[in-house]
Amino acid sequence: MATTRLRLLLLLFTLLAGTAVFSVSAARDAPAEPAVAGPVGAEPSAYEMLEKFGFPKGILPVGVTGYTLRRSDGAFQVFMDKDCEFEVDGGYKLTYKRTISGRVAGGSLWDLRGVSVKIFFVNWGIDQVVMADADHLMFYVGPLSQAFTSDNFEESPQCRCRGNGVADVGEGAGVGVATM
Repeated sequence: MATTRLRLLLLLFTLLAGTAVFSVSAARDAPAEPAVAGPVGAEPSAYEMLEKFGFPKGILPVGVTGYTLRRSDGAFQVFMDKDCEFEVDGGYKLTYKRTISGRVAGGSLWDLRGVSVKIFFVNWGIDQVVMADADHLMFYVGPLSQAFTSDNFEESPQCRCRGNGVADVGEGAGVGVATM
């Protein structure tokens, strides 16, 4: 009976130690100083942060509710109330998921998740966006890339509700189609 209790005690200790190691590891990987922007926060908005990294604010659609940024490695998440889609010149449909993530450093967004473009009836994830120079953005979809002038991104595009065809209304937004 004593050996059974000892084994149970050792098992419990092992489980607690494993949980503590996992908790410490998760805490270490968590953002040390997340910058969360909201309507009343003193932090810059997600749009303002994009501009601080050299991007025009219009690469994000209207409707961002907040973001986190881990300054140590540029990892970020951007949050919206719902998925967002809109069409751009050329017949391309862009889709932004409710949560967008990736990494950012001066003039470069990479490891992007949650942004896709529909080309030839297939949605392709946009992997990277780079400010090629002051006037051009390069969008990378796998090995393919396309340059667009940055003045096409001065204003944030307006999302269209997915599935019901009703357009959202937002301040300072265009109407359903963005130019690229």
